[in-house]
Amino acid sequence: MTRIFQLFKSDAALVKRLARGDDDVLAVLFETNIRMISRYVLNNRGTEADAKELLQDALVILWEKVNKGEFDLQSKLSTYLYAVVKNKWLRELERRKRYTGIENLKNNPAPERDAAVQLQADELAEIVRRCMDRLQPLCRRILTMFYYEERSMKEIKEATGLANENVVKSKKYQCKKELERLVKLAMV
Repeated sequence: MTRIFQLFKSDAALVKRLARGDDDVLAVLFETNIRMISRYVLNNRGTEADAKELLQDALVILWEKVNKGEFDLQSKLSTYLYAVVKNKWLRELERRKRYTGIENLKNNPAPERDAAVQLQADELAEIVRRCMDRLQPLCRRILTMFYYEERSMKEIKEATGLANENVVKSKKYQCKKELERLVKLAMV
């Protein structure tokens, strides 16, 4: 497998081979990316089987896009596959959370919340969502990764390309303060 990979000098060459129907490229991409994908999935409440299935799905998506002429190589193939896997996995985790939440409600019904309290919580959530949309893309990305995806500073550093974890912490703090400022303004 590595011999085949050595024949390709770049991701662009891999894409060309894939467009010509060389399905061996898919096996090469699987072998060269499974470790990175497994690490991500295992670190985010998944299994090795989940990782393999997600990478296979991502490779099918890549193959379809290349064969339809819809794939534009803008980054490394590994980055593209990682992004597809990440999006699919986050959707799967959300689906699992909803399913688990429904099962928990059936088995352990919670006391009903006061309608006014629920309305306030919903309004605050909507304000925060609107304010997040107004943040710079980097801030939005950092806060989402830290608070919603529960990613570590190291993972955020790698995903954003910031210099080190201290820079990430500092930027996260600045972004959080900006979000708080926007929320306060929106609530006035």
